[in-house]
Amino acid sequence: METDDKTLVERILKGETDEFRHLMRRHGGTLLAFIEGITHSREEAEDILQEAFVCAYRSLHQYNIKTASFATWLHHIAYHQALRQRKKRRLPAFSWDEDERLLATATEWDTNEEAIEATEERMKLLDNAISHLPDYDRTLLQLYYEKDLPLKDIAYILDSEAGILASRLRRIRDRLRKTLTHHKK
Repeated sequence: METDDKTLVERILKGETDEFRHLMRRHGGTLLAFIEGITHSREEAEDILQEAFVCAYRSLHQYNIKTASFATWLHHIAYHQALRQRKKRRLPAFSWDEDERLLATATEWDTNEEAIEATEERMKLLDNAISHLPDYDRTLLQLYYEKDLPLKDIAYILDSEAGILASRLRRIRDRLRKTLTHHKK
């Protein structure tokens, strides 16, 4: 049976430092994908992931399970490590690949060529509109729609409040909807 994060953290804090490798294995893939979405670069993401794990290890005594799940706490650290790295190296914002998944799904549903072309065009417009959003808004969209995180966890990661993020998501969706509707006409 797999040991839960809380138990592993308790063991590590009691001196069983080798247990941290279990946490790295468990959360590494998800964090790497998250960071790679911010950096556009697998190599940069791997470097940032290592820095995030080192920071998490050093700060483990500060982790509070009542504040956030361990995974959310790690995402918080990784997000801020990625921002620091971007500032240092002037890396571009994350890429939005959700449109490719939606396009693949739409293609499975409909074999009508005109419908497929219309969907492809709409996805290109959406991708373009999203690429012009501020970094913070794109990250919020990634965490909410791609990572499917609850607003409470996203608020923790982004140092915000769930209500504020809910309002911001509504404004972003409205802005994207207007952009797509305007382009349709």
